[in-house]
Amino acid sequence: MYLTIIILIYSIFVLFFFNDVIIFGNTFASGDSFNPYAIHHILDQIRLASSEWPQWQPWIFSGMPTLEAFTYVNLLYLPSYFLDLLGVSDLNIQFIHLVFSAVSMFYLVQKLIQNKKIAFISGLLWMLNPFLITMIVYGHGSQMMTAAFFPITLLLLLRLKDEQSISNMLLFALFLGLQLQRAHVQIAYYSCMLLGSFFIYSFYQNRNKKYAAFFFSGIIIAFLIASHIYLPSLDYREMSIRSSNMGSFAYATNWSMHPKELLTYLMPNFFGFGGSTYTGFMPFTDFPNYVGLPVLLFAFLSCRKLNSMRLFFWTVLVISILLSFGKYFEIFYQFFYNYLPFFSSFRVPSMILIVSNFCMYILCAYGLKVALEVIKNKFPQIQKQTIFYIFLILSLFDIYRVSFESVFNEDETIIFLKENLGLNRIYPAGSLFTDPKFKYHGIESVGGYHPAKFGHYSELLKNTNNLLSIPVLQFLNVKYFISPVEISHPKLILEKESVFQSVNGRKKVYIYNLDQSNPRAWFVKDVIKEDQNLYNYLNASAFNPSKTAIVDKLDDSRYTIGKILNIDWDVEKIIIDYEANEKGLLVLSEIYYPARWKAYIDDFEVEVFRANSVLRAVEVKAGSNKIIFEYHNGLFNILHTVSNLIVLFMCFYLFKPKVMVLLKNFR
Repeated sequence: MYLTIIILIYSIFVLFFFNDVIIFGNTFASGDSFNPYAIHHILDQIRLASSEWPQWQPWIFSGMPTLEAFTYVNLLYLPSYFLDLLGVSDLNIQFIHLVFSAVSMFYLVQKLIQNKKIAFISGLLWMLNPFLITMIVYGHGSQMMTAAFFPITLLLLLRLKDEQSISNMLLFALFLGLQLQRAHVQIAYYSCMLLGSFFIYSFYQNRNKKYAAFFFSGIIIAFLIASHIYLPSLDYREMSIRSSNMGSFAYATNWSMHPKELLTYLMPNFFGFGGSTYTGFMPFTDFPNYVGLPVLLFAFLSCRKLNSMRLFFWTVLVISILLSFGKYFEIFYQFFYNYLPFFSSFRVPSMILIVSNFCMYILCAYGLKVALEVIKNKFPQIQKQTIFYIFLILSLFDIYRVSFESVFNEDETIIFLKENLGLNRIYPAGSLFTDPKFKYHGIESVGGYHPAKFGHYSELLKNTNNLLSIPVLQFLNVKYFISPVEISHPKLILEKESVFQSVNGRKKVYIYNLDQSNPRAWFVKDVIKEDQNLYNYLNASAFNPSKTAIVDKLDDSRYTIGKILNIDWDVEKIIIDYEANEKGLLVLSEIYYPARWKAYIDDFEVEVFRANSVLRAVEVKAGSNKIIFEYHNGLFNILHTVSNLIVLFMCFYLFKPKVMVLLKNFR
């Protein structure tokens, strides 16, 4: 009964703050909200039509993985999958996670300090803390839902420490596995750091080998539950800008929090309040780091009676703040960057502040308990309830404001592209380059937005002035160049002036036809072996991609030009019928990704070469034949089945006794 009441109260608070979204079905208008909404829209259509999980998205950056780039993983997370089946919207799923996290925080604080009223307040304040709320508002739902598991995983680890049993181990593994499934990798990694730190601290106290065995068993099972998401991504990581070979310390620490920005914990608008008002040291940010002054003050009160548990949370809080400094405390950050596995793949050091904020709310609960004890001893006439109400009212003083907008309706530009683009791509210039509306409507673009692009594509962008090279646009199969301003260039022929409803507002655009653009596949006559002059070749106006290709593993050579008879194109399978009098080299304007995209001629796999920095090329034999390019997702399918079977077994083991009791009572 008590659980039902606190769920109801927490839900009422969520409903109060977000009634426009929950009741009226509105959504949040932010760039980071539009991007996932757009790509999920088009991939949902493919998934429902094929009954298979889409593995490739051809609509951004000329093509990249979905699952392995963590673009389309929301329904691989089992709670989202079942809630989606019930018709619950994405945003309402996020609000359910807020309430779930608040309830988990209630039970965690109750276990730590044995005070239900303080536990209730702690759950409420954690649920409404600005870090979690702004994650929802600014389109980072996966961050929020992954962070929502912080209280429950720590609570279950505490239970495992106190009582080593298979049930406690499986519960810990199940919820940690679900947290990993929600697949915001950086937040999940920080959660594992927190849990690992707590295990080291607690194991040092009791040296219980059974506890250690159960802990590591739980970690392994949790990883297996999410293995279908993480293991396939390792191949992509090696080719993405997050690879240790392609990334850099400067890139990884771009969003470091300057120590001066600690002032935002006291005055949230000291460096502006995010967005266009932000004047701090990061490239940009959407919100300040603020937990509320009362929370901060009561957290410091917890220092009054330090014990080992409070000292643990203070230590984690301080370390996480120091890590958030990134490049501003380089000697400290470098240690983790160099020695912790995969830590170098992350690019926003300030994101670890979610850990410090979590610790802050727990320490605030300890501080509130200290304050109540002091007041009871010195001012016995003051009622405890008065202190609770004053603290709660002060802490809920902040008011959240949001705005809504719809931008994805078909407009004149979208209709024109759908009718005329065919099997070609667009180049959206200027502010249109990252606009998500194109992918929403299934229009293939050489632009887009993704925080973990292919490394070779990122290098092409960097070395060709964001692809503004006519030969590059030609071999990327660009048919239309869409610009918000007029352009004069002999290779760009004005096709149409149009209106485009961008996520940044309604604007006039100019649609140009790119002269002599390459088709999706063609034969070349000359091959030049790739060397350090690669981008000099690609940027040269004299370079003709219709006749010449720069290939990474072939020596300079000459081939006979063949003929493309037909292209049967699908998102994850491409069949090309061709004829050639002699051996030829076929270039396909699709992104080179040998770990997954395989090529077959006569049912035998053939080697795929990298051409022009990012494309695929295959040597073909003389004669009439067909070549099949196919995306291989066998590893995902196997691991997905294993994951579901593990969860099914765990649920059966955990819930069988309760089900048997219910059946017995029913009889």
